[in-house]
Amino acid sequence: MGDPDAVTGDVTGDFQRRWHAFVRRWRRAEPDERSAMVDAALAGGLPPAKGRPPVPEHGVEVRCAKAVIRASGAFDEEGYARARANRVVLRSADPLTQFVTNGWRELRAPSLDFDLWWYWSEYLDPAREDVDPLLHYLLVGRQAGHLPVPPPAPEREHPRLTGGSVRRVCLFAAYDRDGLVDEYVVEYLRELARHADVYYLADGVLEPGELDKLDGVVAGAWSIPHGAYDFGSYSMLARDLVGWDTLTTYDEVVLANDSCFLLRPLDDTFAEMDTRACDWWGLQATSMEFNEDDLDDPEALLSLAEAKVTLVGPRHWSDVLYLHLSSYFLAFRRPVIDDPGFRRRLDAVVPQAEKMSVVHKYEVGISRYLIDSGFEFDTLVSDLYPFHPLYSRRFFELAARGFPLVKRNFLAENPRHVADFAQWEDWLREAVPEAPMAAILASIDRVSPHDVRARSTTVRRDRLGRPVVPNRPLAGYGFRSRSRELPKLDHWWAFPVDRRTHQLPSGSRAVLEAVRDDPSVRKVVLTRSRPIELAGENLVVESFGHLDGSEALARCGFVLLDGHPEDQFEMPMPAAWHRFVHVGGGLPIGPPRLTGAELEGEAQLAARAVASRAEALARAAAGPAPGLTGLWLTGLPRHDLVVRADLPEDLAREEAALRERLDGRRLLVFWPRPGGAAPHLDPAQLDRLADWARRHDAVVGVREPVVDRADGWTYALRSVVGVGVANRTVANGSTVLRVADAVVTDEAEEAVDFLLTGRRLLHWLPDPPQTGDSPLAACYPPDEYLPGPVTRSFDELLAALDSAFDPLGTSERDAYARAVRLAFAHTDDRNAWRLAWRMRGFA
Repeated sequence: MGDPDAVTGDVTGDFQRRWHAFVRRWRRAEPDERSAMVDAALAGGLPPAKGRPPVPEHGVEVRCAKAVIRASGAFDEEGYARARANRVVLRSADPLTQFVTNGWRELRAPSLDFDLWWYWSEYLDPAREDVDPLLHYLLVGRQAGHLPVPPPAPEREHPRLTGGSVRRVCLFAAYDRDGLVDEYVVEYLRELARHADVYYLADGVLEPGELDKLDGVVAGAWSIPHGAYDFGSYSMLARDLVGWDTLTTYDEVVLANDSCFLLRPLDDTFAEMDTRACDWWGLQATSMEFNEDDLDDPEALLSLAEAKVTLVGPRHWSDVLYLHLSSYFLAFRRPVIDDPGFRRRLDAVVPQAEKMSVVHKYEVGISRYLIDSGFEFDTLVSDLYPFHPLYSRRFFELAARGFPLVKRNFLAENPRHVADFAQWEDWLREAVPEAPMAAILASIDRVSPHDVRARSTTVRRDRLGRPVVPNRPLAGYGFRSRSRELPKLDHWWAFPVDRRTHQLPSGSRAVLEAVRDDPSVRKVVLTRSRPIELAGENLVVESFGHLDGSEALARCGFVLLDGHPEDQFEMPMPAAWHRFVHVGGGLPIGPPRLTGAELEGEAQLAARAVASRAEALARAAAGPAPGLTGLWLTGLPRHDLVVRADLPEDLAREEAALRERLDGRRLLVFWPRPGGAAPHLDPAQLDRLADWARRHDAVVGVREPVVDRADGWTYALRSVVGVGVANRTVANGSTVLRVADAVVTDEAEEAVDFLLTGRRLLHWLPDPPQTGDSPLAACYPPDEYLPGPVTRSFDELLAALDSAFDPLGTSERDAYARAVRLAFAHTDDRNAWRLAWRMRGFA
């Protein structure tokens, strides 16, 4: 019947079958027979395989791959080890082993005679990472006539767009960490729309009503999480949402994104570039090979014509060294739009584990493909500046000469360490007096990482003219060494924000409130990217991204966490030097899910607050640490913020703002467990849920820690969600619990806190119970221990929702009372005080 993978065109599957069969034969062969097998495969290719052989052991596959590549002579070990891009990763690794295991996936060239990413994109599936392109070339490609490097570029004619109206379309990529369409984005899109039909795609889930801001501005707008950065949006727009058939009706396709602020109208930019004879263009070109760090004269310029002669053609060890056009603004004309290779590469964009892989594969990779294919490019800036002028002091020269955009992260983060950057506002106003400074500053204040911003303006030059960034935070060995030297002070308590949300956990905040005005306790609040404004007696707010913050942490005897130390800090945190106190999880409901790593994290804790004896039993059953003596029956501090009558001023404002958004309507909150995938709901079911909300004058919200997930609840319920209650919008979960009229959960521990309000907690368990690898056995299934209703189908849930806002009946009140006794040892607002008291007496 032949090879099924070959018949279906699955080049990767065909190679894997042959390769796996070869590796297994090689493993069974005697040592003196293996060389002959490798030589035969290199000469004649991999022999066919019968069936689908099992996948070999990883170590065996690595040894076999090394034997093949070494025998071929195709790996330049000396050059690979000497390449600047490889030096750090090769400090403790054999070069060939590193290439075979990881290097090819990181696009590290095996030699200058093999263009790894070009071959991968040309002959394999660039969306898959399961076949080493070099191995494929050596064992299959050579025999099939594949080329190791791009062929000579053909001669082409290059169009101008003068002599008539230009039909232009723009594909616009966006992302906003708060799920908003910023005002500067609306103005940028409005300007683009004067010159093109604009289609907008945000990677993620926008807040309800945000897309409405674009009505009448763009031709189409979507919000879809894909996790593949700007090229993921460009790809999805071109392939699926707008379509190539539509794009081919235009003279020019523009790719743009929201990483830039618009400084001036684009009329001059488009008018100038319309006169240039080219197939594609950008605003400026970039090459690490022409880098201010390596030049005798950092003010040097290279004409674009000279750059094309000297910097295009030679192969490089690292893709980032190639001359390329930056992806924040690119324009492609019909010769490129019609090219199958360009389309295939844009269609094949997929999420990458590292952002630099996106740069290498798509930004640099597509530029390289077009240049190697003979498509002529041009840039608005007629000279090549050292490396990336949009991140240097010289950008302000370009802005004064008419450059239309400025990168947001340049102004906010100063990534190339421009000295005296505290003056950037004055520099920009001088260069572009009409720049929309109010919108720029407002966006930076809301979106840009607060900790990085704080460092960006402190850069200075040393006596040799090199940039110096003072007050860098301690990390890794530096932190361990400093922490070992500094004394630990039991009256110094650290309150780090959660590393995922960058917000202070509700439990930590409650403890902070209990000791805020106590001068005997030094409170150290450690922030990350989001600013926090707090005041109190002997209270300081420090950035974890600053030396002062890491040194203060090194002194703290107690560290309060809503997680495990090394997970929260992403570096080793010796439990022998600090006392880590977990501010509490809550009654574990549903099946056990603690992993081995989580159990190891528990071992680092000195103590954990527990809500009830039932929780203490479940935690103790999970493992020996922190042990019964380390489980403090204080109640969970975060519960104080649910039940107390008066709130701190900022939390009271947060609650009032949420109630104002509801405008008198009831709030139903779906509160899934962290990481839980949403059930699939078809359009008819979503319509029924929306109809329920209308009939009950209710608003639906979703509380989950990571909103921008394609399999998340927020995205699944996006058509019915009427108000945002995720932590990016409402920082404190206690606020949501205080305002909600009903909560639906699967197995979220924090959702059980809603029992304290006396309002209905409903359970929706559409998936069969999952079993974990934890020894925890004493967990509490909601259908046995918590009041109902517990529903399993959507129809059951919808029926239960019809009475979700009704007062509790007598039997229901009894059931709720039993559940409260099970879940909470204390129902007052003194849990944080009790935990602080235990910490003071810790010995």
